[in-house]
Amino acid sequence: MNGRVWLLALGMFAIGTDLFIVSGLLPELGRDLKLSTEAAGQTSTVFAITYAIAAPILASVTSRLDRRVLLLSVLAVFTVGNALSGLAPTYTILLISRVITGAGAALYAATASAVAARITSPERRGRALAIVYAGMTSAIALGVPIGNEIGNLTSWRWAFGFVALLAVVTMAGLWGSIPSVPGSPGVSVATRLGAIRAKHAPTAMLTTLLWVLGTFTVYTYLGTMLGDVTHAGESTRTWLLLLFGVGSFAGVMGGGRLADRINPTVGLGSTIGLLAVVLALFGLAVHSVAGAAVGLLLWGLVHWASFPLIQHRLLSIGGKNGDMLLALNNSAVYIGQTLAAVLGGVLAGAGQLGRLPLAGAGAEVLAGLALLAGASAQRRSAAAPAVPSEPAVRDGAAQAR
Repeated sequence: MNGRVWLLALGMFAIGTDLFIVSGLLPELGRDLKLSTEAAGQTSTVFAITYAIAAPILASVTSRLDRRVLLLSVLAVFTVGNALSGLAPTYTILLISRVITGAGAALYAATASAVAARITSPERRGRALAIVYAGMTSAIALGVPIGNEIGNLTSWRWAFGFVALLAVVTMAGLWGSIPSVPGSPGVSVATRLGAIRAKHAPTAMLTTLLWVLGTFTVYTYLGTMLGDVTHAGESTRTWLLLLFGVGSFAGVMGGGRLADRINPTVGLGSTIGLLAVVLALFGLAVHSVAGAAVGLLLWGLVHWASFPLIQHRLLSIGGKNGDMLLALNNSAVYIGQTLAAVLGGVLAGAGQLGRLPLAGAGAEVLAGLALLAGASAQRRSAAAPAVPSEPAVRDGAAQAR
């Protein structure tokens, strides 16, 4: 496979590490900046909400720019944002830095996939896109534990430095290898957002949002939970996070195979139902290191198995607007993460860390109900007899005469 595609995947690896790394660093970050657990968790909130809002807007504003120039510029912004996160002397500066990195991450993710498709031959295009996306899921398996260990050995600040270094390496590689890739005529923000009006799209987006809310209500504060509830030491927390990453990588690969073999709605209903059970049981398992280890492996496996099923279902719902629905789905993901950080912060602030998994399980039950409502509407729509158009009715009447 083209080495340039692997460089694009490295950039996605950096973004994924940046997105998920905060969870394991929250205890140290909070102590250093003298923040409560819920305040420290809002660093994930501002990243996620910036990503959700910026993705459709920035994609429209920059659509005519040369893709090579855009990729390099965005990576530079992302690098500066992470450097600022590592150097932030105050909570306010840290939040500002997370806004900068969230905007850079949103635009890089959208651009990298498009560039990978355009610099790869048609017969290898699907594989190229899979490699770019694998950079994100690999970050959960490798980037987060590595960043967490760097934070343990030095400081949480150097973990953000690690992400900035990954971005610089990616930028250096792409500088000399990516050709000029012209932009394309822009699609307005209104048009992009208008895809949500596609039939059955609103319930599909709600399903995604609630699915993310369930997992990230727990995951955002996972490092604190493993310390305060599991009583795991710093090195133990690192390999526990690694287990979640291993399960996540296996889950997304298995979910892709599953989506090719069965009805994605049926598969998604099954994985969301299992996820609700796993999260509920994780609330009990997290009180011991062994239980947390098994729970994290299963949690990562079942959660990420859902993602390819969600994408396949959206493509079938969206038709010609499938690509725009996938983009909106990314916004739904990050809105869900934003709400999760808030909900988890409320519970953590009330001293209810141990109840986070139960709250997450409740959100997954709601996701399953939203999916069921959408699937029922689809069945009714498919079973309804076609209504002839007005001209057809007139023609039929004329023939009868």
